[in-house]
Amino acid sequence: MRAVGFIAAFLVATAFGQSQGEPIEFQTQNALRYDSAADVLQGESVSARWREYLLEGTRLLGAARRAEYRFLDGVRLSSENLLAHGEELTLFARERRWTLLRGRAELKPAFTENRLLDSLFLQGERLEGNETEVHGEDCTATTCNLEHPHFHWSAERVTATVGERAVLRNVRLSILGRTVLSVPYVVVPLRQGDTSPLPDAGFTEEEGLYIRYAIAYLLAQGALGNLRFDLMQKRGLGVNLQQNYARGDLNLYWLRDLNQRSNQLTGRLQHGQNFGAVQTRWNAEFRQNSYQLFKGNTAWNLRTDWTLPTRAGQARLSLAESHNRTGAFENANRSASLQDTRTLGRLQSNLSSEYLEFENRFIGNRTGNRQWNLRANLRYTLERDATLQLDFERFIPVGETTVFGGLERLPELSLSASARQLGLPLPDSRLSVSVGRFAEGFQTRLTRERYAFEWQGRTGRQAREANSRPAATWNYRFRPTYSGDDPAQYVLQSTLEQRLPLGGQSQLNLRWNYLRPYGYSPLGLDRTGVYNLLSGELQWRIGAGWRLAAQTSYDLQADDRGRDPWSLLSANLEYQPAEWLRWRTQLGYDLNRERWRSLQTDVQWRFGASRLALAARYDPERTRWGSVFLRVDSIKWGRSRISFLTQYNGYLNRLESRQLLWVYDLHCAELEVRYIDNPFGFRRDTGLQVFLRVKALPSFSRFGYGQFGQPVGTLGSEF
Repeated sequence: MRAVGFIAAFLVATAFGQSQGEPIEFQTQNALRYDSAADVLQGESVSARWREYLLEGTRLLGAARRAEYRFLDGVRLSSENLLAHGEELTLFARERRWTLLRGRAELKPAFTENRLLDSLFLQGERLEGNETEVHGEDCTATTCNLEHPHFHWSAERVTATVGERAVLRNVRLSILGRTVLSVPYVVVPLRQGDTSPLPDAGFTEEEGLYIRYAIAYLLAQGALGNLRFDLMQKRGLGVNLQQNYARGDLNLYWLRDLNQRSNQLTGRLQHGQNFGAVQTRWNAEFRQNSYQLFKGNTAWNLRTDWTLPTRAGQARLSLAESHNRTGAFENANRSASLQDTRTLGRLQSNLSSEYLEFENRFIGNRTGNRQWNLRANLRYTLERDATLQLDFERFIPVGETTVFGGLERLPELSLSASARQLGLPLPDSRLSVSVGRFAEGFQTRLTRERYAFEWQGRTGRQAREANSRPAATWNYRFRPTYSGDDPAQYVLQSTLEQRLPLGGQSQLNLRWNYLRPYGYSPLGLDRTGVYNLLSGELQWRIGAGWRLAAQTSYDLQADDRGRDPWSLLSANLEYQPAEWLRWRTQLGYDLNRERWRSLQTDVQWRFGASRLALAARYDPERTRWGSVFLRVDSIKWGRSRISFLTQYNGYLNRLESRQLLWVYDLHCAELEVRYIDNPFGFRRDTGLQVFLRVKALPSFSRFGYGQFGQPVGTLGSEF
């Protein structure tokens, strides 16, 4: 059905969407005759260029002053992405109207912006329209390239709006010359992202045998809808309504669950509305008794955003509330925020106020927290790459509750500038000073004034991949702070890197990382870790597709702190002689205890149109394979393609995923049978699905994915 709708895209959006200022350029001047008195243009074997299209016809009748041209007998329209033929084509260039009689065309995938994967073949008895709409009579469409196609859609009348929808009346689907489906009215979405209502059938443990079918409809001008019926052996009949309208969309799903003996209702509303310059968005969701979650669960949430754009920035008000109830337990969240962002010359401001409330109820007991959060950030850009900044943060509890927040700035003023602009001989470095009042904690509140200075920068020459010369860089940071009557603190941080090329594409990288605070500060803002590490990495291209890499690090403070000095030595060996074969192995060795800790390996092998992927992890300490993943894609057997995968957990001694895909080639269509078994998790994801898919229509297969959409297996991760 979508294919028939592309008739609109074929003629309206391209060849006949020409502006008045782009005249036809005739390439056969000698074949033209023009009577200026009668304004009659005639010609034989005429060809003309219009944009990227070449128009050809055996005869031409036209009126040049009215910009009307009629191509007759063997009309041909061609471009890089389409080829069309017809008996008669009339162009009204000034009114931007056209009429095509008894036409047929081939549209390549690029013409449809790759919404189709194969060429689309169209045919129509009469087509007429303008830049935005097209009307057709006795139209057919197929993606089968045979002279007598295996299937085609036909419609007595078509009315299509470019980029919106196509309305088809008296539609028939013919397969192998026989009509198998006839419906009086069909609506086909033509907007980007809309999907065709294709049937779906299969079996799952939760639903039993099921069949799903959707019908598109047009409620009113610009209000395209979709009604889907889910007939499930174990659950009953579910009805899904998706209704689009000019300012948003509504989605409702109702199911009388035979298994739970309850009514399931879910809904979602998205709405946008402007009140003058104010832009608003409304979002609401409701869920009750969903069998995919919990029986007896009811949840809803509501959110609205009001935005007022201005020349200097914008102001936004956001309100949100959500409730979730299961049995005797219920929680609620409420929030309200007001934010204003502006840019006034060199001044940038960001002001916000936020109210948060969290509440839990269980059998008459209630717990919760409420608080106000106030934030302000003013940033002023001075001359010579300097910045003056003022920050304020305050968390105010409401009632007798504990507050969620953390560090408060009451306030903090900072000034930063590059050393080069200050005239100091310190390239690639920046200096900053700040003073502020800070507070932490709420049961035992700590408040201190804080004075800080920071100098950070970089020196040296950056390493380049194609450069065979050694390179060294040094990144440094010095930050002293003073907090009132408490002792002062300063932090030293340094990273020294050395790259040593070893000829060709091999290299040795050495790195020293140092971080240590000296003194004391009572504020958590100033607390940092302590490390003093030497690390090295070797990358060696052996040749003939072989590559070796190894890395480890040594803790210079290990003895003082009673911990292991050496990190795990990781050795990576890779063999890739060609694009179709790759083998990788990673070994982990404990230098402190002199024993192997881990082994990982994977193989990818492409042979013809097929692929084999194997990934495994071995645990030397437990002497067992922790996991094994095997996937084989597209093994051909006649017209069939077979793919399968399995994921094994050696620690639990069980299969965590088994999937099988069988595809049978029907020339322009495919029969797909999918078996998926992901038996572990919140819901057992096991089922059998059967699809009859047209090759030209894009589709998404769940083969290779878990129940939450995550890829099965670990192949492709970097060691």
